[in-house]
Amino acid sequence: MQPQSLRKCLQYLTVIFSTGIMLISCQKDNVSFPDPSTLPQGLVGSWVETNTLTDTLIFNSSNNAGTLWLQRGYEIRNGCRLPVIGSTGYSYKIFSDSINMIDGLSSTWNSGNYLFKFDETTLTINIGKFSQYIDTKKTILTFRKIK
Repeated sequence: MQPQSLRKCLQYLTVIFSTGIMLISCQKDNVSFPDPSTLPQGLVGSWVETNTLTDTLIFNSSNNAGTLWLQRGYEIRNGCRLPVIGSTGYSYKIFSDSINMIDGLSSTWNSGNYLFKFDETTLTINIGKFSQYIDTKKTILTFRKIK
């Protein structure tokens, strides 16, 4: 074999090998949620939105009224690690099939009533889209307990 053809063959093998590695490493991970039977019952805990996996609700009590937190992660702005815009606390009051939430971020204390369905057996919450910052076109968000 001539050195040029050997070099060309090695280049093709390198490209094929690199492409294979890239395709294998780009596979989407299957997100597995914890088994609901291993988690404590009630609202207390952290709940992740199942569609985007970027928004988390944190309930500090299982009461029908209190404060919950929407955490949207962190980002670097102007060299500082800060919460992503839209992360805030909400005062809430739960009724039989709805929740009244008052936005703690708004200077006018905007409030609204949203669908609220808590399924304790599967540890999921379906709630109407209450924040303009949650990046999804869905009107009903599903949150699943993670801890």
